[in-house]
Amino acid sequence: MSSDFPYGSDRDPTTTSRLLDRCNAKWVWMTGISYRPEIDGLRAVAVLSVVLYHAGLGPNGGFVGVDVFFVISGYLITSILRSDLVAKGRIDYLAFYSRRIRRLVPALLVVVGATLGAAIMLQSFVPDVWRVADSGAASLLFVANLFFQAQTGGYFDVAADRLPLLHLWSLGVEEQFYLLWPLGISMLMRSTRRRVLPVLALTAIASFALSEALIFSTPNAAFYQMPARFWELAAGGLVALRPAGNQKDGRLPANVGILIVLGAALIPISHFPGIGALPTVAGTALLLLAVHGSGDLGWVGKTLRSRPMVFFGLISYSLYLWHWPLLAFARAPIVGPLPLALRIVLCVVATALACLSYRYVEQPLRRPGQHGASNLRIVVVGCSTSLASAIALLVFGSVLNRTQPSGDLAARTAADMPRNRIACHFRGDESVSTIPKANCSSAPGRPVHVLIWGDSHALAWQPLAWALAESYGVAATTFTRDACAPALDFDNGKRFLEASRCREFNSRVVDWIVDSDHSADTLIVTARWPGGSDENVFAEKFENTMRTIAPHLRRIILLGATPDLPDSVPRCIAAGQASACSRSRAEFDAHSSATTKMLRTEAARYQNVEYVDLADFFCDREVCPALKDGYGLYWDSNHVSSTAASRFASMYLKVMAKPGDAAPNTAN
Repeated sequence: MSSDFPYGSDRDPTTTSRLLDRCNAKWVWMTGISYRPEIDGLRAVAVLSVVLYHAGLGPNGGFVGVDVFFVISGYLITSILRSDLVAKGRIDYLAFYSRRIRRLVPALLVVVGATLGAAIMLQSFVPDVWRVADSGAASLLFVANLFFQAQTGGYFDVAADRLPLLHLWSLGVEEQFYLLWPLGISMLMRSTRRRVLPVLALTAIASFALSEALIFSTPNAAFYQMPARFWELAAGGLVALRPAGNQKDGRLPANVGILIVLGAALIPISHFPGIGALPTVAGTALLLLAVHGSGDLGWVGKTLRSRPMVFFGLISYSLYLWHWPLLAFARAPIVGPLPLALRIVLCVVATALACLSYRYVEQPLRRPGQHGASNLRIVVVGCSTSLASAIALLVFGSVLNRTQPSGDLAARTAADMPRNRIACHFRGDESVSTIPKANCSSAPGRPVHVLIWGDSHALAWQPLAWALAESYGVAATTFTRDACAPALDFDNGKRFLEASRCREFNSRVVDWIVDSDHSADTLIVTARWPGGSDENVFAEKFENTMRTIAPHLRRIILLGATPDLPDSVPRCIAAGQASACSRSRAEFDAHSSATTKMLRTEAARYQNVEYVDLADFFCDREVCPALKDGYGLYWDSNHVSSTAASRFASMYLKVMAKPGDAAPNTAN
């Protein structure tokens, strides 16, 4: 492997020169431009930031390493295309895509296949193997970013660290850029060569503006979609289009650039991407500007050219591919955070796998003189292989998804949630359309008399509303929205648009309740009740809300707090450590005391309001467990399972309902 790392002070000049010539020849064949080891060093900065961040070993903002990759990609791809245009007067699209396929597809196929195989072997800990298959198919179809935008609550969502192919979203962004940018730059260079830089700059500004707008409307789209990330790739492209070698001294931009990049990795910005990614993009562009325009980068250049940095730069693609599945699978069977020693070992294993992948998967198809196959054949074979593999994965995933839940308790518990949640529930970034959602009724055709209102915790309690409606012979519906506690004008602490949509949602729910044209007369209210500094503010807003709705309903049921457990119940069950997910009753009572007081106070104010304490159902005198009577109480660490909600509903209807409770008046 040492011959792949030609820069180092321990090499004699003759050997170093020969190795440099060899490496440069390989690089020129692959890209058409001269090799600069500093770029591999910059890749090392990017990949090490990401790997250490994901492993919990490094900078809090290490995720910006992906943005460094984007700028580098924009620079290199634009350099390659510009070189083609200058040398040949046109872009050789087949050669370009042939090189991209050689570079990306072989290692990707290996990692996707290995990840799916591992998921199958560990399926007792990874119940949604079909989702792994589907995400692998999306990756091979170059749309992983769109898949994860649709399938996750966000890249930083707590549950996202269990998705073994989540990191391939960034590959989807780059692949979509590769598909569109060659045509774009070709059109620009042919028609308005003098205006290429201004047009690209304006396009980058428009993309940046789009990213900022999406952060306020659909944050997931701002993070995952290529148009919102195009400005980052364009920043590298703008550097590549400048005249090369026109800088005598690149030390100042190199010094400033590296300090900005390292600062961005150490001090994360919550408003991300958009303005939050701007420091990283600007710092990386400055570094590339120094590399592009000068051979003298001072200490920064020496560091980036050093053997360790070039080493990690060369294996950066394979290391990026391998590290996340290892971490995700290691987390699956372990309750709580991964031990430090294990995280370090996993990083070492990922590096070893990356070395093997680089040597035996990436390199064989990228060596000069070993490319007898025509570019057309490589493109056809590469695309056909990716498409066929993706179809096979989709079919396999579909079969798995149709399969009945296994007898495994962990798998059953993970899936123990309302089946109609997509049809009934509003995501946090979803616009407030018609409420309730169409087709969200426990008994279509019957009048809706029972409602449940709140956040995703209220959605989890939907079986109680359904059971109550069934006992009355009427229908129930759901008014639930992510992270949106049921109180007028309460700020849920989310980004501007999500917070404003939550306020709008609650306002429209109240309007629906007080509207005399509607027949609802029974309301269940519950949530992950706000605590901490929000408790007093929420209590005031909730009091005002109850004052508004109480006169318009025959009956209001306030469900008390339920325990938040230390880890996901399915994971604790799969690991054989169900007790590790329990919480002490004393701790839960102390944590929920303010909520209990608030809800009891509201119930005491109105004759038609009832407070239902849930503690004795979910806890005994000493502990709040993860399991009860052989079933899981929560589908994760805090949302009650549908089985638990149904069992409680049965008990409530038999034992706890007020004597003489009348059914709703169904005449209207």
